[in-house]
Amino acid sequence: MGIYFGGFDELNDKLERMTKEGAAKRDKFVVQEAEILISHAKDNTPVQTGNLRKNWKRTRAVQGKVTVYNNVEYASHVEYGHRQQPGRYVPAIGKRLTKDFVPGKKMLHRAMLQSSKTFKEDAADIIKGLIDE
Repeated sequence: MGIYFGGFDELNDKLERMTKEGAAKRDKFVVQEAEILISHAKDNTPVQTGNLRKNWKRTRAVQGKVTVYNNVEYASHVEYGHRQQPGRYVPAIGKRLTKDFVPGKKMLHRAMLQSSKTFKEDAADIIKGLIDE
């Protein structure tokens, strides 16, 4: 007397398909999330000339990883803040500096917080789609 369990071939086929399709869907997912992050970062970026806002970029997806960056030379100063000399005249703005420290705008940091609200739901949808197919 024995028990026969069937359906392992179908399960194995499904797991193999999930493995093959999963990597492509993972890369597509992280690219979509990076674009959402860039959109939020652009919304959070202060505009004087528009140069800082238009230079948010991302790398290609490689093994589920994407890097969002901004190569403008003063981007880190706007993000994190910077020190300055009070009383110094700056011709570019036509004024004398009054504060010794300008706080950062936290553009990317706030964008990460905004994007994290929907990230888990979006990831769950992708995983559920892989399992249900």
